[in-house]
Amino acid sequence: MQLQPIIKAKMMRFRNIHELDSAKDSLVFEYYSNETILSNHQPNGSSISDELLSAVSIGGADDMGLDGLCIKLNGILIQSLDDAKDIITTHNSAEIEFIFIQSKYKDKFDSGEYAKFINGVIDFLGEQHYQPMNEKIKNWLSIKEYLTGNEIMLLWNTNPVIRLYYVVMGTWNSSRHIEAISNKFKDDITALNMYGDIFINYIDTERFKKICDDNDNQFSSVINVIDTFSLTAVTNVDNSSIILCTATELMKLLITDDGILRKGLFNDNVRDYQGDTTINQDIYNTIKTDPESFVLMNNGVTIICSEIIPGNRKVTIRNPRIVNGCQTCSVLYNAYRSGIDISDIVLSGKIISTNDSDITNKIIRGTNRQNIVYDEAFECTRDFHKLLEELFTVLSENQSNNKIYYERRSKQFYNNTSIKSYQKVSFRILIQSFISIFLNEPHMGHKHESRLFQLYKGKIFIDTQSKLPYYVSSLISIKLDQILKKKISYKHIRTYKSQIQMIIRILAGGYKYDINNEKNIDTYCNNLLPHIYDDDTFKNFVSNAINIFNDTVSEWVNQKGEDYKYAIKDSSDFTNFLLDKLRVSSQTNISYRGIVSKIALDKYKHYYGFITNSGATLFFHSKDNPELDYPNLFNKDVLFDVTIDTVTKRDKAINVRLANV
Repeated sequence: MQLQPIIKAKMMRFRNIHELDSAKDSLVFEYYSNETILSNHQPNGSSISDELLSAVSIGGADDMGLDGLCIKLNGILIQSLDDAKDIITTHNSAEIEFIFIQSKYKDKFDSGEYAKFINGVIDFLGEQHYQPMNEKIKNWLSIKEYLTGNEIMLLWNTNPVIRLYYVVMGTWNSSRHIEAISNKFKDDITALNMYGDIFINYIDTERFKKICDDNDNQFSSVINVIDTFSLTAVTNVDNSSIILCTATELMKLLITDDGILRKGLFNDNVRDYQGDTTINQDIYNTIKTDPESFVLMNNGVTIICSEIIPGNRKVTIRNPRIVNGCQTCSVLYNAYRSGIDISDIVLSGKIISTNDSDITNKIIRGTNRQNIVYDEAFECTRDFHKLLEELFTVLSENQSNNKIYYERRSKQFYNNTSIKSYQKVSFRILIQSFISIFLNEPHMGHKHESRLFQLYKGKIFIDTQSKLPYYVSSLISIKLDQILKKKISYKHIRTYKSQIQMIIRILAGGYKYDINNEKNIDTYCNNLLPHIYDDDTFKNFVSNAINIFNDTVSEWVNQKGEDYKYAIKDSSDFTNFLLDKLRVSSQTNISYRGIVSKIALDKYKHYYGFITNSGATLFFHSKDNPELDYPNLFNKDVLFDVTIDTVTKRDKAINVRLANV
């Protein structure tokens, strides 16, 4: 099979990164196709993890004719029922897309193979299921049944979207047989009266390469402009212009051939799309009711690209990135998708052609002066995570078998084939492992990262905290995951990976540490690391941890009854039972930590102040904290608890005390 040279080169890079040297080309192509298409939906190098890719790649025995299956919920690719529940809890709404992929390492489109693919999709989406299905498909089916249940249906914004991708490394010539199968499929799905838009994509070599290029932002877009004028010359800027264009012309840049938003354009944007905020509602209302005024009321977009080619009322933009205007673009896209006519909307754009990263960073900072709400979408832009990335790199330099890297930015290590996929620590791994291992809350460790960040904000990723335990917990998680994947006898343990991680930490390091005392926790981690670095020692700790876990489960069930063995993963009571067996008191009540940013006197000459904590500011008062030395408290590192003020109904800090004392 002869692949197009660029696709072949990228697939070989994928094979190397994912250590698939001995796998057949057809299997590697299935995995590569799945990652490529999913990256087009959610272009974040950290999000398409080994774990997600494994869950999505369902080909094999009892695969129903499917090679890839995934669900996108509120714009996020999910991989478990827990993810779905967490996102629903966080957003209290549900926008659902079902994605099905069939990849053929062949150069011919085959109607028989396509029919098998379609029959599998119908069986999955229907109410009754007739075909045998493997465990991975059963996992996706449980998510589908949850999302289409009566309770969640009340939260639907629209009926779920269906997207099919039939990938063949040949040329698509509009087969009447395949198109007839597709038309019947659409009629069958419409008859179910449950699903919304249906998109069927026949992906041939040319189209597949274009998706690959889209993922890397390696494409060009020609925009018809109303007017344009050049800006003044700047060193290391090849060209720069201000343009006026219609929103429909901007759509050429924003959407892919199959109608999805090119989210990769916004990887350098400070703010991800903020959803249905007041400002975004105002933008949407202007689009609907007063489109002529849009250009007067909107700041437009800022685009950085590799080259600008002006023409006669046209401008060609090569390899673009939108560094400011994510909210504007996202609202325009939503309006366009909902059928609103945006052809009369005019907006301005600043286009800058440069390959200088320093200038790019200055432009990003200069065009994003708004207050940042720190959520998981851009938490990683904070200095805490930049320092953490450096720590991972430095500690990996002297390691041969224990190299791990914090992939803080999207596709950060995409072109570095020396870094294998399992060596990359995503934000998901970082937050799940730290909460499980060092906060002693493994019953929370399986939850989606967006939910965890919301629940633990103010207790984790604090500037004054040591970075070392975040590295240690990530290393434990990565090494444990590699062992559980390779040893078949440990298959049943994977569900309880978070609990095993915590036990390993306690067995290897003991339990006496203070997460908010930098000197104490650094000493603890440095004593722990040699046990983790040594492969044989670590394997012994894994084996012992699994034995302890199994024995504890047996004792738990004997005391509580058979019904209690089914909720262990999520049970805080079981965590406490386990910690008691390990002679550890639970540390679920970890204090908040921050810096005193202001001290003043009120009109009654009583001291009050404010504590800055992960981007938030909390009030505290001397009546709640009478023992403090207020005149010398400014800029001090403090621990505190949070309660709700009975008068203002707002959060306030209590039990404030100096940290590291």
